[in-house]
Amino acid sequence: MILIGGGHTHVLLLRKLCKNPLHDVCMTMVSDFECAAYSGMLPGHISGFYQQAALLINLRHLCKLANVQFIHAKVRGMNLKQKQVLLDSGAAPLAADLVSINVGGIPDMDNVEGAKSWAIPAKPVPRLLEGWASTLAAAENSTGQLQIILAGGGAGGVELALAMRSRLQHAEFTIIHSGARLLPEHNSCAQHIARNLLLERNVVVITEAKVVEVMPQSVRLDDGRRLASDFVFWVTQVAPPGWLGESGLDITREGFIRVKPTLQAINYPWIFAAGDAASIESQKLPKSGVFAVRMAKPLEYNLRACLGGSLLKDYKPQRHSLSLIGTADGRAIASYSRWAAHSAFFWWLKNQIDRRFMRQFQ
Repeated sequence: MILIGGGHTHVLLLRKLCKNPLHDVCMTMVSDFECAAYSGMLPGHISGFYQQAALLINLRHLCKLANVQFIHAKVRGMNLKQKQVLLDSGAAPLAADLVSINVGGIPDMDNVEGAKSWAIPAKPVPRLLEGWASTLAAAENSTGQLQIILAGGGAGGVELALAMRSRLQHAEFTIIHSGARLLPEHNSCAQHIARNLLLERNVVVITEAKVVEVMPQSVRLDDGRRLASDFVFWVTQVAPPGWLGESGLDITREGFIRVKPTLQAINYPWIFAAGDAASIESQKLPKSGVFAVRMAKPLEYNLRACLGGSLLKDYKPQRHSLSLIGTADGRAIASYSRWAAHSAFFWWLKNQIDRRFMRQFQ
């Protein structure tokens, strides 16, 4: 069995296998990162609340505890006919009777001129942390105000903007969002709270606009405006790795793997997918860690069932989920269905949930 990627679903799967291993099964995890970053604590690290080590999960060590071989390499594709996983390092293909894919998406930058050269993607996390370190260094050495632009006004963009603002009081921040409202996947109350907070902290918000070109010291919007920029952070909707579709897997228009409610790929029952990489038929789920962590239990059950020849069960996502968005001031926005609030209690709750999640891997 091959596990591709060290996303939230797979790290929880490995944690379960530490307690209840799969006997007589040779398992291998392939990941291009030796440490997986827990995204829930990333803004807290940016704002200075957490040390970097607090949000990292050592995949190699976790695999050792679960009796799973770890290969530090990048997957470049699959040979579906021969049931092989192809590696970018030139290593021999890995034979696979069963595959589970849990690779994180990255912000879509392909159609924006200069974005890949000059913008800093929010994912993968190591790229973001490198870009943030460069930003802090530039702020220390600059005599003027840095111009920082964030492309994307979803929960990730808003939370990052607030976290960065808390560290760089003298920089100028601008969020550029293609929609009419920030936090498009949240209710109007949460949107109102976020907009007011950004206003209070002098973060400029430009809605119904897109960045169409990124240059070394500026960006160009689709309405012709040019904005000065020292650093551009790309926090738009994620796009999956291109090799998923190139391998011949059934994918959505956006490039995500089409899977059944059992998390099996359409037409390929020996391939499973979870987290950002998966798009479950007849279910429209946001690309959120809240759902990825809930997929670990049904994924484990169905992998065991598949190996044992038993019936598989459907993954049934919760109808509503509680979202907690840190605001870098000892408070957080809580959003659930049509309800939202902002208080110190919700930051306490978020911190408790995040630390409890990470304690499983310490």
